[in-house]
Amino acid sequence: MKRRIAVAVTAAALAVGVVVTAAPAMATARVHRAPAFDGRAYLRTHGYLPLRGVKTLERAKAYAAAHAPQGAVPVRPGTGRAPKIGAAWQGVNNTGLTPPDANGAIGPKRYVEIVNVNMGIYDRTGAAKGTGLLQSITGHGGLSDPMVLWDPDTQRFYFNVWDTNNATMDWGFSKSSTPNAVSTTDWCSYETSFGYATTNAPDYPKLGQTKNFILIGVNFYPSFSSDHATSGDLLWTQKPKGQGTITTCPAEGKHGIFKGLKNGDGTQAFTPVPAIQADPSGSGYVVASTDIECPPICGKGTQLTLFKVTNNGGQAAMKLKGKSVTVGKFTSPPDAPQKGTSDTIDTLDGRLTHAISAIDPKLGKTTIWTSQTVAGGAGSELRWYELKPGKKTTLVQSGAVNDSKLYVYNGGVSPDRAVDANGNGTFGKNIVIGVTTSSANDFASVQMVSKVGSGSQSALVMVKAGTVAETDFSCSPTCRWGDYSGATPDPAPPAGQNGEVWLTNELPGGSHISTWNWEAKP
Repeated sequence: MKRRIAVAVTAAALAVGVVVTAAPAMATARVHRAPAFDGRAYLRTHGYLPLRGVKTLERAKAYAAAHAPQGAVPVRPGTGRAPKIGAAWQGVNNTGLTPPDANGAIGPKRYVEIVNVNMGIYDRTGAAKGTGLLQSITGHGGLSDPMVLWDPDTQRFYFNVWDTNNATMDWGFSKSSTPNAVSTTDWCSYETSFGYATTNAPDYPKLGQTKNFILIGVNFYPSFSSDHATSGDLLWTQKPKGQGTITTCPAEGKHGIFKGLKNGDGTQAFTPVPAIQADPSGSGYVVASTDIECPPICGKGTQLTLFKVTNNGGQAAMKLKGKSVTVGKFTSPPDAPQKGTSDTIDTLDGRLTHAISAIDPKLGKTTIWTSQTVAGGAGSELRWYELKPGKKTTLVQSGAVNDSKLYVYNGGVSPDRAVDANGNGTFGKNIVIGVTTSSANDFASVQMVSKVGSGSQSALVMVKAGTVAETDFSCSPTCRWGDYSGATPDPAPPAGQNGEVWLTNELPGGSHISTWNWEAKP
């Protein structure tokens, strides 16, 4: 079922009035103006829009590259128990598009991978049940930035993808816990504007959920000619009720938007990332960060911010100013070298890319896991955090995945929390983190680490080694890489002492980027 629905305005949304006055008459003069920023072209080759403008991002990257270490650096090797690989297989590929923005989600009997404009549905051995274009579900082209999650509360998969032609979100859910086809036979789909004009650009949508709502965080740009984000927004829409298989898609419920999310110090919150819930709860969380895209102009980042989302009579409620916590200083990373070419791989700009919320059995409380790629190690490292919400946000623990010779980037972190259809949860003390690694002497490869309980983090474990350099059409001279790597807890792991995490990441394919899915046992 397909519907286009206008926004329902909530009391929490902000309204801003602007008074425009006429400018005085001026003598005609020849003015040389720089070409307008073409956000659509930039999006095609980079996959995300710069937070503070192209020139600012270029200065940040140049600064990071100039300060990157030359050669091997001292890094404490991991000594903890290494994770093991279970099922593993090559995922969906689309040779005509880059980057794939690959991510995935595991359910009791299916793994769903979503890749830019494609979806793949697999059983737990990696055997394909169905693959196809997202357009087969949404009815639209012009799609970008997809995400998928498993919801243990309703026992369904949910997806979201940005329709760049209409500035809308095309989102939906599986009609059962075991979809087998990429079509309206197995999926419901809706198109919602959330009040945006068709000329707006709500970029970098990130998907999460609560028991009541689907949450989508975006960096908002007034138009595709705007080269910097003016707001971090959170979109919400009601979820359907019940866990049973349906044949008829229900009408969409209430939905709305929160505009202008702020850090605790009142500064703009960038890249709001709703947490994917492992334990169903009426309270959900969104994590964001301060802007670090322009060192040494803006200085170093030191804060992460949590926002709490609750249910108020069927409508989402939240405070626009979140609760920030100070973490170790972080700066934008340099782009990563790769073997066989002088083209480098884009490591992003320090933004958060992924978040999971789950009960940590050690604390008996819900915590939020998130990660970002920042400067460190041999050049770039994956910094991860466990945050505890409350009257103030607390940093429970943090760490870094790095190497003395390898750049580490494009990571996803998840605890091994398992929650069944009745809401009964087990495990959750362990984490697995999937990353991409490369260097001037190494092709881009998929690796992972684990941290078991209070033990030490493990050394890097090779999951799938790359065999060629990435040289696709986006490489000029920096190749676009993904920013949606997936890491999700298994709701139904095999019997054992620990849970499991299932992951998706990317591999170089020469003229296109390939993807890889795998099961990890900490």
